[in-house]
Amino acid sequence: MQKPDRGIMRFGKALRSFLVCVILFFPTTPMAKEVVVASTSLAGAIAKAAGAKEVRILTPGEIRHPPEYDLKPSDLLRFEGANIVVYGGYERMVQKLLETSRNRNIMAIQIDTDTSPENLVNQVRKISKMLGTEKERQAWEESFVERLKLLQKKISPYSGRKAVVHRFAQPFARWAGLHVVQIISPGELTPKVIADAVMQKPELVVDILHFPNVKVIAENAKCKYIQVINFPGVENTKTIEDIFEYNSAQLLKIFQ
Repeated sequence: MQKPDRGIMRFGKALRSFLVCVILFFPTTPMAKEVVVASTSLAGAIAKAAGAKEVRILTPGEIRHPPEYDLKPSDLLRFEGANIVVYGGYERMVQKLLETSRNRNIMAIQIDTDTSPENLVNQVRKISKMLGTEKERQAWEESFVERLKLLQKKISPYSGRKAVVHRFAQPFARWAGLHVVQIISPGELTPKVIADAVMQKPELVVDILHFPNVKVIAENAKCKYIQVINFPGVENTKTIEDIFEYNSAQLLKIFQ
């Protein structure tokens, strides 16, 4: 039997590679600013609040620390039909995303992902201006503000409690009205830091679920301990509002 010509085989492989590139970089579906690719669940929640009709989140929900997620080739398929990428600037995958997609007309919008209510509202406004969805944004913002007022009323009996707080949990702790007596940054949990924190006699230690490292302080101080979130995902949380609902529930649970 005649062996296949190697030149033809090489040409076939090259043709297949070319067709894959065409599919990835020149999708046939129309571009639409209502379709947004988001690097993380938090970026996605912000885009959704801003009025995006469809949000495609790159980071899988089971990833505890979303910024560490590495982009996979299959993720490129999520860019079809979208021309806006929303990201926080600390994600490992973003530079790869931009390099791989440089031939696509994708606009990358970097946002500040601090989870204080004021900042989240500002970021939603920023994305909304790009999407042209001011009406949807305004409706969301009014609802968001009212919802937070109700939550603050629920947790108000515990405002003023002395708390040692993980740096990434600061926005929630300050919004909840806790008296932050010490802030612990990732990687600085030395014996001296632990001893200093215990000397503050905290009633509560607030850790971050995505990158926990301060439980030992609660154990030594013999005080209450909670983990809060900045990225939706745990226990079916999806929206910005869900972040505050979840975190408030942790606070209520530990004191009640």
